[in-house]
Amino acid sequence: MALAAKGPKLFTCPRCRKAYLGHEALPDCPACGFDYRVQGGFRWDVLVYLLSILGLMSYFLVSSSYRSLITEPVSNERGVSVRMGGEKLPGSRQPPIVYPPERDAGR
Repeated sequence: MALAAKGPKLFTCPRCRKAYLGHEALPDCPACGFDYRVQGGFRWDVLVYLLSILGLMSYFLVSSSYRSLITEPVSNERGVSVRMGGEKLPGSRQPPIVYPPERDAGR
């Protein structure tokens, strides 16, 4: 009696679009006999969705890292970044030693 209290639902066949009443969806359409049960197997569409989401996330992460490099303050005249200006290294105040080019040994 519990089923009669709910009342029947309206189901539609995906192939012929014929509607029929029932308490549960039938495994095949009563009008055309089309079997539209969900078949098990590998879901390629879910894999494509996941790969596209992963690709978009990696694209945004890479582009944001390049954006942070572009908006970073320009380095000073010695080539040391402003961010590393607080770090003290021995010999950092001295200019680099430049040697003159070597002469040919045969002259």
